[in-house]
Amino acid sequence: MSSSYLANVPKLKGRENFDDWAFAVENLLILEGADSFLKQEGTGDAAAADVKARAKMILTIDSSLYVHIKDTTTAKELWTKLRSLFDDSGFSRKITLLRHLISISGLAPRLRLRRGGGGRGACGEQFE
Repeated sequence: MSSSYLANVPKLKGRENFDDWAFAVENLLILEGADSFLKQEGTGDAAAADVKARAKMILTIDSSLYVHIKDTTTAKELWTKLRSLFDDSGFSRKITLLRHLISISGLAPRLRLRRGGGGRGACGEQFE
């Protein structure tokens, strides 16, 4: 991964930009021919290339996150660790997307929670 490529990869800050970071890093490793290390650990002669791929990935991570990844030794281990920490999936992903939709659509000021009218929500709440 040349330094010109590294400049185009956003620094991983956490959950807020994990998807963009993962996409960029995966494609950079594809350009380098090292994307296979995200799926399996390198052995024998490939072990050195695996360690290099891990080092390149670390250069794209904000230093505040190093505490979470210092114990990793391979690119696959690093990738798996970061995915478990920051990949936004499941219920929390749905909440995040809903909040984002409300904020960009301008619905937040127009939505008011009203109590007791009609019992539409689980707690008798409904939106106007």
